[in-house]
Amino acid sequence: MRSILKFGCNLSFGILLTIGIGTAMVEPSVNAAIFDRSGRKLPDREVNSARVNWQMLSTAAGRRYNGVGLIEVNYGICTGFLFSTGVHPKAPAYVLTNGHCQGSARKLPGNREIIVNRSTKTQFTVNYFHDFKADRLTIPVKRLVYGTMKNTDIAILELSKTQQELIAAGIVPLQIAAAPPVAGEPAIVVGVPSEGVKDELNFLHAVTCQTGELANVKEDVYNWQKSLRHRCSIVGGMSGSPMISLKTNRVVGIINTGVNDNATKQPQCSINRPCEVAQNGAIQTFPQENYGQLVDRIPSCFNPQGVFDLDRASCQLERP
Repeated sequence: MRSILKFGCNLSFGILLTIGIGTAMVEPSVNAAIFDRSGRKLPDREVNSARVNWQMLSTAAGRRYNGVGLIEVNYGICTGFLFSTGVHPKAPAYVLTNGHCQGSARKLPGNREIIVNRSTKTQFTVNYFHDFKADRLTIPVKRLVYGTMKNTDIAILELSKTQQELIAAGIVPLQIAAAPPVAGEPAIVVGVPSEGVKDELNFLHAVTCQTGELANVKEDVYNWQKSLRHRCSIVGGMSGSPMISLKTNRVVGIINTGVNDNATKQPQCSINRPCEVAQNGAIQTFPQENYGQLVDRIPSCFNPQGVFDLDRASCQLERP
């Protein structure tokens, strides 16, 4: 739909970059749909319309979500969020986003690749509200501790500050749920819409919606097991946005893909036109569905000191 890749945060037009997946050159994007407040799908061209089911957050109203922020790399932007790993005072601060946000301008992670402890030039900016008057806090990422697009689409980033330092600065980490959501659970998605969005709207937005059923999703060479259907309004830049249950106030999913309006004539399951794969192998594209990835396995990989440990016996994330 709209590329997550846009030079800078406040351009009024999108500059598309291409990356290689196999032999094809494609644009990496949150390929998703926008909806009105009655749940009807809107065409992409209405992204700046007041009809879109989302609202721009203010500093006061959105304080609990000030740890959701902008991830900027040398080829584009995504959304990510600070999440809690416990109360240890020296625990590093960690941010969760998509694995596809940690590729490069030429290459996404492979469909069987699991990246562990890799250096990165990524930065993370919080307090990304339209009316925030003070200087926004931008924190360098120390390393990518875990990233993959194999069976899921997640990346865990360790920041150069501790969790306690950010809490002391007023930044609120989100809690991750220990179990998947129930279909129909009321939720809110918080992220930074970018591609196609006017400069004055290119800040944190909140989308109220519901969680859907789970489905196995295929997009090009990638297969994501137990993806979370949803009909929350999503555009480029919102890759990595948290889906937060309004019942528990815990993160139950992370946004990653959907069908591009301009890709409906492409082959099913191609880039920008993900499909669902049934148990009998049948495939079908649902343009009205967006998708996210479950996150409930992530807390199991942090030790009592709040440090990510993939070798921990309880860790449920896939290992290389």
